[in-house]
Amino acid sequence: MTEFVLAVLGLGLGVFAASAFAKLRGRTAYLDFRSGLSATTLLPPRALPRVAAVLAAAEVLVAVALACAAALTVAGLAVASALAGSALSLAFVLTAVLAAGVAAVIRRGVTATCACFGARGARPLSAAHLARNVSLLVVVFAGLMCAPFAAGRPPAAGAALALAGGLVLSLVFIRWDDLAYLVAPAPLPGTARTSRPDRTPR
Repeated sequence: MTEFVLAVLGLGLGVFAASAFAKLRGRTAYLDFRSGLSATTLLPPRALPRVAAVLAAAEVLVAVALACAAALTVAGLAVASALAGSALSLAFVLTAVLAAGVAAVIRRGVTATCACFGARGARPLSAAHLARNVSLLVVVFAGLMCAPFAAGRPPAAGAALALAGGLVLSLVFIRWDDLAYLVAPAPLPGTARTSRPDRTPR
């Protein structure tokens, strides 16, 4: 059980650390993130700067909390279980908020790109992005439910494999766009994919 919780902590750490780094690695990246958030039309322009800053800061906070929880769990400290539960609770809430935002964008038919892990090559928000967030939500929830039962210091080899496995699996969520594109059905011969009209406010 402890190894499973460690794997979930590692997965969440990889996802949120990569997302935060993509937004905060430079001024251009952060402005691209704000531009993508603005294109969703979910927020009034006056609230956009504050909400963008809060979202980026929340991702940093969640990544740090998950990293601390993982370190304490590996060390087998008594407070590790409680901290893991708190960190995973934060990750669950943030993921739920992001999933709700994607669902709202899709429902409203707004064309906005997903720049969660960098604007380069970002594709319009779609059901694939909602599936990614819901899948992450399920994994984090499973870790959260198991966190109270993660007690004792895990074997060093098991802890290392669990964390490494979680970090590797986080790449599935980070590169979800590319994976979704690879498994998408190819267009029939003689047909072309049509793009949705751009409703982004200019």
